[in-house]
Amino acid sequence: MNEIILTNNETLRLQALRQYRILDTICEAAFDDLTRLSAQICGTPIALISLIDESRQWFKSKVGLDTESTSRDLAFCAQAILQPHDTLIISDTLLDPRFATNPLVTSDPYIRFYAGTPLITPEGYALGTLCVIDHVPRQLNSEQLEALQVLSRQVMAQLELKRNFYKLQRITSDEHKQIEYLISALSHDLRTPLLGIRGALYAMLGGAFGSVSDTWKDVLEDCRQANADLLKFVEALLNVSRYKTEVSKTLKYEILNWKDIFVETIIRTNGIRQEKSVIRYKIASSLPVVCGDALEIQRVVQTLIDNAVKANNPDQEITLEVALFGVEKVKISVRCNTLGIAPLDNENLFNNFIQGRGRNNIDKLGLYLCLQIVEAHKGTINVENTVEGTTFWFTLPVTLLKS
Repeated sequence: MNEIILTNNETLRLQALRQYRILDTICEAAFDDLTRLSAQICGTPIALISLIDESRQWFKSKVGLDTESTSRDLAFCAQAILQPHDTLIISDTLLDPRFATNPLVTSDPYIRFYAGTPLITPEGYALGTLCVIDHVPRQLNSEQLEALQVLSRQVMAQLELKRNFYKLQRITSDEHKQIEYLISALSHDLRTPLLGIRGALYAMLGGAFGSVSDTWKDVLEDCRQANADLLKFVEALLNVSRYKTEVSKTLKYEILNWKDIFVETIIRTNGIRQEKSVIRYKIASSLPVVCGDALEIQRVVQTLIDNAVKANNPDQEITLEVALFGVEKVKISVRCNTLGIAPLDNENLFNNFIQGRGRNNIDKLGLYLCLQIVEAHKGTINVENTVEGTTFWFTLPVTLLKS
């Protein structure tokens, strides 16, 4: 197979592929989880997320294969994208004249079975495939085929999230119409398919496609949790966009009750986790009155607590505190016993929401939203590191009441 057969929309397809800026990027757990799940469900030693450019197939994620790419003229996936709406299944490569003499069949990795589901953009372009490979002839049953197609849509949801991040990165303060367009695109192109995938995963876990072994249940549960995290991520992104356009116009000011905010946050934190965290709070006596949007301030406290819980050792305490800061501000702090944050991360922690999760499992998108909320309240937010741990903190101005 020396001749490369092109798709009928090859130029536009390659333009679409470049828009995702995914080629030659590092490994990412969100994609690796999907290939691992594909191999588990289909019972194959190899699973790949393969992207086809002008001359090669490059693997964004791979299970059971060491190479980073192969020539396009040898790629099974290059054949699969020619029929973008069908899953290409080769039950026995030695019986298929297109592949019988392919070096990938006659030598390492000795492909005898292949099934690849194209990765289709919302515009209809096939970027590559999610595929599974075996060293012996075989078939997929209907449940395995359905699962592979569901997982391919999850791969595209991840790619769409990245593409929309890059769009948001180019937005300036006078481009509100673009923001509104992107919010609509995110809602339609990301949230809707993610909800559909969530339903499919719940159905699979519930046995709708047949009995599920304990091993598959664990893997499916991991994928379900990743889907839930991604839905939360999209919701946070929509909130960020809302703050970039509306700023402080919709804030509802009231006197903040710190005990109510702290207690509710702790209850919510431990209510969704099997392993409870020890979270204590301190409220200084004789605090001055502070006004703000209670729901939004609680969102900030919740985000800081969530980051602390994820980074902290389970048996170590987290402290939540509010105290007077100077004469015109109060300071709200969340302290945990992590080893601290690298100086480079610290410098840009609240200012770059495109980077997503950083080292120490820090949720940068959530922290960027915190920055928007605190600044809308005329406050400041930062983080301090010592050898003893990390302290996230923010300030709010004291409210001067008229006598």
